Amino acid sequence: MITTANLVVIAQDPPEYVELQHNLPGAELWVVQFFRALSQPEQLVVIREDVFRFAKASFDNAAEYRLIAFRVRNGGLDAGLWWVDSYVYDSEQVNIEFTNNLPDEGTGDPGSFSGTVTVADQPAQRTVVATALDGDSPRQLAQTVSDPVTGEYLLEWAGYTGQMLVTVFDDYGVDYVEGNQHGVGERIHPTGYTGYVYQVSDTGMLGPEPDWPEEEGAVVVTGSCTLTAKRFFRPESEGPFFV
Repeated sequence: MITTANLVVIAQDPPEYVELQHNLPGAELWVVQFFRALSQPEQLVVIREDVFRFAKASFDNAAEYRLIAFRVRNGGLDAGLWWVDSYVYDSEQVNIEFTNNLPDEGTGDPGSFSGTVTVADQPAQRTVVATALDGDSPRQLAQTVSDPVTGEYLLEWAGYTGQMLVTVFDDYGVDYVEGNQHGVGERIHPTGYTGYVYQVSDTGMLGPEPDWPEEEGAVVVTGSCTLTAKRFFRPESEGPFFV
């Protein structure tokens, strides 16, 4: 038996985006967080292109924000960070300039902060970064990797007291390079950002870059290497903590 029904399709206007030229170097992946209140970023933008593109409707056009950018490269985070102070939307703006600095090793009294990383309520190994917020500019205070079995981490630094933000980053893996050999458990990201990384489930050599599936657990084979799609989790920030 064939049944029919009337379907009503409601057209929705596509979101309006702001597109700005930026001075973040290179073609690597950048993660930019918008902060109005330090307790939680209000928007997170992933940049893989020359244009800094974000949804206009997702933030208060009249509010003042601090933007903090982290560069993801070769399976980890670069030292240092880039930031913009007091960003307010301007419809006439075409460029945005980030300022950068390297971590300050510091001198003075030692400080530390510990915690546990979990993903889906299970301990997980992730990169953890502490950002110092007090002073003339934000700066990367410390960086570590949580224990793969317990999820525990310890951040240590010297010579800083004040507000600190702690951000946890998922493993973005390494660049896809045809001909490279990879072992089981290694993560690879495609040339274009898909929201997924691809974990090696059968050791082998990468062939030509495939069409990447965008579904958790989907399998793709290239060359002699078998990979499984894993969702790339957005970074999570907590704080500010007073240390």
